[in-house]
Amino acid sequence: MKKTIGAIILVLGSICGTFINAEGSKINDCNIVSGSNAIDGVTYGFSQTPYKEVLSVSGFKQALTNLKAYCCKNSDLLNCPKEEADKLPQKYFPASESLFDHLIDVAIRRLDGITWLAYALNDPTGLERRTKITEIAKSATGEQASTIESLFTGYRTVHEYEDINVVINNYNKGTGTVSLKDKYDTVCRLMRDIYGGVANTNKGLISNSIINTCEGMVRDRVNREIGYTKILMVQKSNQLFDEGTKAYTKKYFVQEKLMALRNLITKVMDMFETIVQQAPASKTCSI
Repeated sequence: MKKTIGAIILVLGSICGTFINAEGSKINDCNIVSGSNAIDGVTYGFSQTPYKEVLSVSGFKQALTNLKAYCCKNSDLLNCPKEEADKLPQKYFPASESLFDHLIDVAIRRLDGITWLAYALNDPTGLERRTKITEIAKSATGEQASTIESLFTGYRTVHEYEDINVVINNYNKGTGTVSLKDKYDTVCRLMRDIYGGVANTNKGLISNSIINTCEGMVRDRVNREIGYTKILMVQKSNQLFDEGTKAYTKKYFVQEKLMALRNLITKVMDMFETIVQQAPASKTCSI
Protein backbone atom coordinates (compact mmCIF):
# COMPACT_ATOMS: atom_id res chain seq x y z
CA MET A 1 0.00 0.00 0.00
CA LYS A 2 2.90 2.37 0.66
CA LYS A 3 3.99 2.14 -2.95
CA THR A 4 0.47 2.87 -4.22
CA ILE A 5 -0.02 5.91 -1.99
CA GLY A 6 3.44 7.18 -2.85
CA ALA A 7 2.68 6.95 -6.56
CA ILE A 8 -0.58 8.87 -6.11
CA ILE A 9 1.15 11.67 -4.20
CA LEU A 10 4.01 12.00 -6.65
CA VAL A 11 1.66 11.98 -9.63
CA LEU A 12 -0.38 14.75 -7.99
CA GLY A 13 2.45 17.25 -8.27
CA SER A 14 3.50 16.27 -11.77
CA ILE A 15 -0.05 16.43 -13.15
CA CYS A 16 -0.50 19.96 -11.77
CA GLY A 17 2.73 21.01 -13.48
CA THR A 18 1.73 19.39 -16.77
CA PHE A 19 -1.68 21.04 -16.62
CA ILE A 20 -0.11 24.48 -16.15
CA ASN A 21 2.13 23.93 -19.17
CA ALA A 22 -0.82 22.67 -21.23
CA GLU A 23 -2.60 25.96 -20.61
CA GLY A 24 0.37 27.83 -22.01
CA SER A 25 1.09 29.33 -18.59
CA LYS A 26 4.47 27.75 -17.95
CA ILE A 27 5.71 28.91 -14.56
CA ASN A 28 9.40 29.11 -13.69
CA ASP A 29 9.96 29.86 -10.01
CA CYS A 30 13.63 28.86 -9.91
CA ASN A 31 14.60 32.47 -9.28
CA ILE A 32 12.93 32.24 -5.86
CA VAL A 33 15.55 29.74 -4.67
CA SER A 34 18.54 31.21 -6.49
CA GLY A 35 21.44 31.90 -4.15
CA SER A 36 22.93 30.06 -1.17
CA ASN A 37 20.78 31.90 1.43
CA ALA A 38 17.59 32.22 -0.60
CA ILE A 39 15.70 29.33 1.01
CA ASP A 40 16.39 30.53 4.56
CA GLY A 41 15.37 34.08 3.69
CA VAL A 42 12.08 33.10 2.04
CA THR A 43 11.33 30.63 4.84
CA TYR A 44 11.77 33.33 7.48
CA GLY A 45 9.30 35.52 5.63
CA PHE A 46 6.79 32.67 5.60
CA SER A 47 7.25 32.09 9.35
CA GLN A 48 5.86 35.58 9.96
CA THR A 49 2.57 34.85 8.16
CA PRO A 50 -0.67 33.32 9.54
CA TYR A 51 -0.17 30.36 7.18
CA LYS A 52 2.71 28.96 9.24
CA GLU A 53 0.36 26.50 10.99
CA VAL A 54 -1.36 25.48 7.76
CA LEU A 55 1.72 23.95 6.13
CA SER A 56 4.31 24.32 8.95
CA VAL A 57 7.53 26.25 8.52
CA SER A 58 9.46 23.00 8.02
CA GLY A 59 7.01 21.85 5.36
CA PHE A 60 7.32 25.16 3.51
CA LYS A 61 11.12 24.94 3.62
CA GLN A 62 10.95 21.37 2.27
CA ALA A 63 8.89 22.57 -0.71
CA LEU A 64 11.50 25.25 -1.45
CA THR A 65 14.30 22.68 -1.09
CA ASN A 66 12.57 20.30 -3.51
CA LEU A 67 12.03 23.13 -6.00
CA LYS A 68 15.70 24.02 -5.85
CA ALA A 69 16.68 20.37 -6.22
CA TYR A 70 14.71 20.12 -9.46
CA CYS A 71 15.97 23.45 -10.78
CA CYS A 72 19.60 22.55 -10.03
CA LYS A 73 19.24 19.21 -11.83
CA ASN A 74 18.37 21.19 -14.95
CA SER A 75 21.18 23.64 -15.65
CA ASP A 76 19.06 25.51 -18.18
CA LEU A 77 16.73 26.45 -15.30
CA LEU A 78 19.27 27.25 -12.59
CA ASN A 79 23.05 27.05 -12.58
CA CYS A 80 24.02 25.76 -9.12
CA PRO A 81 27.51 25.15 -7.74
CA LYS A 82 28.20 21.41 -7.55
CA GLU A 83 28.86 21.45 -3.80
CA GLU A 84 25.49 23.10 -3.27
CA ALA A 85 23.58 20.80 -5.63
CA ASP A 86 25.10 17.68 -4.05
CA LYS A 87 23.49 18.57 -0.70
CA LEU A 88 19.99 18.71 -2.19
CA PRO A 89 17.54 15.78 -2.52
CA GLN A 90 18.13 13.66 -5.60
CA LYS A 91 14.65 12.12 -5.98
CA TYR A 92 11.08 11.88 -4.63
CA PHE A 93 9.85 15.31 -5.68
CA PRO A 94 7.71 16.59 -8.59
CA ALA A 95 9.49 17.26 -11.86
CA SER A 96 8.34 20.85 -11.92
CA GLU A 97 9.86 24.33 -11.77
CA SER A 98 6.65 25.66 -10.20
CA LEU A 99 6.71 26.22 -6.43
CA PHE A 100 2.95 25.65 -6.37
CA ASP A 101 3.43 22.02 -7.42
CA HIS A 102 5.96 21.46 -4.66
CA LEU A 103 3.71 23.09 -2.05
CA ILE A 104 0.86 20.77 -3.05
CA ASP A 105 3.18 17.76 -3.00
CA VAL A 106 4.42 18.44 0.54
CA ALA A 107 0.96 19.38 1.85
CA ILE A 108 -0.70 16.17 0.61
CA ARG A 109 2.16 14.03 1.91
CA ARG A 110 1.72 15.62 5.34
CA LEU A 111 -2.03 15.01 5.41
CA ASP A 112 -1.61 11.36 4.42
CA GLY A 113 0.34 10.80 7.62
CA ILE A 114 2.86 8.28 6.25
CA THR A 115 6.09 9.42 7.89
CA TRP A 116 8.57 8.10 5.34
CA LEU A 117 6.61 9.77 2.52
CA ALA A 118 6.00 13.02 4.38
CA TYR A 119 9.66 13.87 4.99
CA ALA A 120 8.88 13.18 8.69
CA LEU A 121 6.75 16.36 8.64
CA ASN A 122 3.31 14.84 9.24
CA ASP A 123 0.22 16.91 9.88
CA PRO A 124 -0.82 15.95 13.47
CA THR A 125 -4.38 14.98 12.47
CA GLY A 126 -3.18 13.02 9.46
CA LEU A 127 -0.62 11.17 11.56
CA GLU A 128 -3.18 10.38 14.25
CA ARG A 129 -5.60 8.88 11.74
CA ARG A 130 -2.90 6.93 9.93
CA THR A 131 -1.60 5.50 13.21
CA LYS A 132 -5.05 4.32 14.27
CA ILE A 133 -5.96 2.70 10.97
CA THR A 134 -2.55 0.99 10.79
CA GLU A 135 -2.98 -0.41 14.30
CA ILE A 136 -6.39 -1.83 13.38
CA ALA A 137 -5.10 -3.31 10.12
CA LYS A 138 -2.13 -4.98 11.83
CA SER A 139 -4.10 -6.20 14.85
CA ALA A 140 -4.32 -9.97 15.17
CA THR A 141 -7.93 -9.71 16.33
CA GLY A 142 -11.12 -8.65 14.59
CA GLU A 143 -13.20 -5.55 15.24
CA GLN A 144 -16.83 -4.53 14.87
CA ALA A 145 -17.50 -2.48 11.75
CA SER A 146 -19.50 0.04 13.79
CA THR A 147 -16.50 0.62 16.07
CA ILE A 148 -14.22 1.38 13.13
CA GLU A 149 -16.89 3.58 11.55
CA SER A 150 -17.40 5.67 14.70
CA LEU A 151 -13.64 5.95 15.19
CA PHE A 152 -13.12 7.59 11.79
CA THR A 153 -16.33 9.61 11.51
CA GLY A 154 -14.71 12.65 13.10
CA TYR A 155 -11.94 12.73 10.51
CA ARG A 156 -14.51 12.87 7.70
CA THR A 157 -16.68 15.58 9.28
CA VAL A 158 -17.06 18.52 6.91
CA HIS A 159 -17.53 22.06 8.19
CA GLU A 160 -18.97 24.60 5.79
CA TYR A 161 -16.59 27.57 5.58
CA GLU A 162 -17.79 30.55 3.56
CA ASP A 163 -14.56 32.41 4.36
CA ILE A 164 -11.22 30.63 3.91
CA ASN A 165 -9.76 32.90 6.59
CA VAL A 166 -11.88 31.06 9.16
CA VAL A 167 -10.01 27.87 8.26
CA ILE A 168 -6.66 29.63 8.69
CA ASN A 169 -7.73 30.99 12.08
CA ASN A 170 -8.89 27.55 13.22
CA TYR A 171 -5.55 26.09 12.16
CA ASN A 172 -3.82 28.65 14.35
CA LYS A 173 -6.16 28.12 17.30
CA GLY A 174 -5.58 24.38 17.22
CA THR A 175 -9.09 23.85 18.57
CA GLY A 176 -9.81 20.76 16.51
CA THR A 177 -12.54 22.54 14.52
CA VAL A 178 -10.68 21.75 11.29
CA SER A 179 -11.22 18.09 10.47
CA LEU A 180 -8.92 16.08 8.24
CA LYS A 181 -11.56 16.26 5.49
CA ASP A 182 -11.65 20.06 5.88
CA LYS A 183 -7.89 20.16 5.39
CA TYR A 184 -8.07 18.06 2.25
CA ASP A 185 -10.95 20.15 0.87
CA THR A 186 -9.08 23.44 1.32
CA VAL A 187 -5.48 22.41 0.63
CA CYS A 188 -5.41 23.52 -3.02
CA ARG A 189 -6.78 26.98 -2.31
CA LEU A 190 -4.57 27.47 0.74
CA MET A 191 -1.44 26.45 -1.17
CA ARG A 192 -2.36 28.93 -3.90
CA ASP A 193 -2.57 31.66 -1.25
CA ILE A 194 0.78 30.65 0.22
CA TYR A 195 2.27 30.55 -3.26
CA GLY A 196 0.91 34.02 -3.99
CA GLY A 197 2.63 35.39 -0.92
CA VAL A 198 6.00 34.23 -2.25
CA ALA A 199 5.56 34.58 -6.03
CA ASN A 200 3.02 37.38 -6.17
CA THR A 201 3.62 38.11 -9.85
CA ASN A 202 2.80 34.49 -10.77
CA LYS A 203 -0.20 33.98 -8.48
CA GLY A 204 -2.64 34.90 -11.25
CA LEU A 205 -1.26 32.05 -13.37
CA ILE A 206 -2.74 29.53 -10.92
CA SER A 207 -6.18 29.75 -12.48
CA ASN A 208 -9.47 28.44 -11.13
CA SER A 209 -9.34 25.60 -13.66
CA ILE A 210 -6.00 24.51 -12.20
CA ILE A 211 -7.46 24.65 -8.70
CA ASN A 212 -10.46 22.60 -9.87
CA THR A 213 -8.13 19.97 -11.32
CA CYS A 214 -6.12 19.92 -8.11
CA GLU A 215 -9.25 19.54 -5.98
CA GLY A 216 -10.49 16.75 -8.24
CA MET A 217 -7.28 14.80 -7.68
CA VAL A 218 -7.47 15.38 -3.94
CA ARG A 219 -11.07 14.09 -3.87
CA ASP A 220 -9.93 10.99 -5.73
CA ARG A 221 -7.18 10.52 -3.16
CA VAL A 222 -9.65 10.83 -0.27
CA ASN A 223 -12.15 8.47 -1.93
CA ARG A 224 -9.45 5.85 -2.32
CA GLU A 225 -8.67 6.10 1.38
CA ILE A 226 -12.36 5.86 2.31
CA GLY A 227 -12.64 2.79 0.10
CA TYR A 228 -9.69 1.22 1.89
CA THR A 229 -11.33 1.93 5.26
CA LYS A 230 -14.56 0.25 4.11
CA ILE A 231 -12.64 -2.82 2.98
CA LEU A 232 -10.90 -2.89 6.35
CA MET A 233 -14.28 -2.69 8.13
CA VAL A 234 -15.57 -5.71 6.21
CA GLN A 235 -12.41 -7.74 6.75
CA LYS A 236 -12.17 -7.00 10.46
CA SER A 237 -15.87 -7.63 11.12
CA ASN A 238 -15.64 -10.96 9.24
CA GLN A 239 -12.55 -11.82 11.23
CA LEU A 240 -14.39 -11.01 14.47
CA PHE A 241 -17.30 -13.24 13.40
CA ASP A 242 -14.93 -16.11 12.59
CA GLU A 243 -13.17 -15.71 15.92
CA GLY A 244 -16.50 -15.76 17.78
CA THR A 245 -17.72 -18.79 15.88
CA LYS A 246 -14.52 -20.72 16.55
CA ALA A 247 -14.53 -19.79 20.23
CA TYR A 248 -18.19 -20.83 20.57
CA THR A 249 -17.60 -24.11 18.76
CA LYS A 250 -14.49 -24.89 20.78
CA LYS A 251 -16.17 -24.07 24.07
CA TYR A 252 -19.30 -26.11 23.54
CA PHE A 253 -17.56 -28.93 21.69
CA VAL A 254 -15.23 -29.44 24.66
CA GLN A 255 -18.14 -29.24 27.11
CA GLU A 256 -20.06 -31.81 25.09
CA LYS A 257 -17.09 -34.18 25.03
CA LEU A 258 -16.52 -33.77 28.76
CA MET A 259 -20.19 -34.49 29.44
CA ALA A 260 -20.04 -37.62 27.28
CA LEU A 261 -16.92 -38.78 29.11
CA ARG A 262 -18.60 -38.18 32.46
CA ASN A 263 -21.61 -40.20 31.38
CA LEU A 264 -19.34 -43.00 30.18
CA ILE A 265 -17.47 -43.07 33.49
CA THR A 266 -20.77 -43.18 35.37
CA LYS A 267 -21.96 -46.09 33.27
CA VAL A 268 -18.71 -47.99 33.86
CA MET A 269 -18.98 -47.41 37.59
CA ASP A 270 -22.57 -48.62 37.59
CA MET A 271 -21.59 -51.73 35.64
CA PHE A 272 -18.72 -52.47 38.02
CA GLU A 273 -20.99 -52.11 41.03
CA THR A 274 -23.50 -54.46 39.42
CA ILE A 275 -20.82 -57.04 38.70
CA VAL A 276 -19.58 -56.91 42.29
CA GLN A 277 -23.09 -57.36 43.66
CA GLN A 278 -23.76 -60.34 41.38
CA ALA A 279 -20.46 -62.15 42.03
CA PRO A 280 -20.64 -65.13 44.50
CA ALA A 281 -19.26 -64.55 47.99
CA SER A 282 -15.74 -65.87 48.43
CA LYS A 283 -15.24 -68.86 50.75
CA THR A 284 -13.88 -68.10 54.19
CA CYS A 285 -11.11 -70.12 55.85
CA SER A 286 -12.05 -72.28 58.95
CA ILE A 287 -9.81 -73.46 61.74
